[in-house]
Amino acid sequence: MPELLRAEVARLHQAIKATLDLAAKRKLAERALELAQKAEAVAALPDDVEGLYATIAHYRHMLRGADNEAKRRLIGEVLKRADDRLQQTNRQETQPRTHRVA
Repeated sequence: MPELLRAEVARLHQAIKATLDLAAKRKLAERALELAQKAEAVAALPDDVEGLYATIAHYRHMLRGADNEAKRRLIGEVLKRADDRLQQTNRQETQPRTHRVA
């Protein structure tokens, strides 16, 4: 997922270079920054259950204190990714382990 976001950021940077309209450049730059922040936040999510619980609690706290819609949207998206990863991790830990006979 972070790789796809980073690729989109690179595409937006190319669009910024090719655009002469300053308002359009600003909008593209804002979107690129938002996606870059999301990519790095998702990439930094821990893989262990305890770390994910702590991260989710932290992002929920941040969401309550977010002072604008862009921050709320970004934090909400990263929080959803963390919740998804936690559910996936929990499923993997509860699945029976199969052992192959050599």
